[in-house]
Amino acid sequence: MKLNPIRQSLIAALSISVIGAAAPALAYDKGDTIVRGGIASVVPGGSYSSVAGGKFDLRADSDIQAGASISYMMTDNMSVNLLAATPFEHDIEASGGTNIGSTKHLPPTVTVSWFPLAGQDLGFKPYVGAGVNYTTFWDEKLNSTGKGATKAQNLSLDDSVGLAAQVGVDVPLDENWSVGAAAYYANIETDAELDGNGIGTVEIDPMIYRLHVGYSF
Repeated sequence: MKLNPIRQSLIAALSISVIGAAAPALAYDKGDTIVRGGIASVVPGGSYSSVAGGKFDLRADSDIQAGASISYMMTDNMSVNLLAATPFEHDIEASGGTNIGSTKHLPPTVTVSWFPLAGQDLGFKPYVGAGVNYTTFWDEKLNSTGKGATKAQNLSLDDSVGLAAQVGVDVPLDENWSVGAAAYYANIETDAELDGNGIGTVEIDPMIYRLHVGYSF
């Protein structure tokens, strides 16, 4: 049975919490740098966006790539973070699940995180944060089905800037290494064009789920 990404993330978070119950206390201090890397899944919102005056309903599907972030502790309980990844590629679906094309994108995200349990002698380190997402699209393509349905040859998606939020947890393996999980929400809305003519806004608004290994220094 295939688990959906939300259920997978909940199971991962619970498993990491169990590990944390027996782990040594993890302390981040002002001036520390934390590098995290692992697997990231981008799961766009499930609803379709109506474009071209209601002629088409579009959405993007999910993709999994390598994901990484770098964080700098501004204080003992606040950090500034940059989320990055290898390029994601998404099929573009019309209503009914018909694949009409594809696009690639990168969603670098800057957040400020708060560690509410900083200073407590615990074997895990939860955090929450908020910030800004910038998403750039390229290599947009219509397949033969998409060209036939839209009567167009070229698809273009504008870059997007929107708010982002995050929640995560780190569990130490030793004084430098840790494992963890994180989830992000990004407000991504892109204006779409067919053969240079605007057809409306596609709301992607994905959740980003990541399992990672971290190193602090």
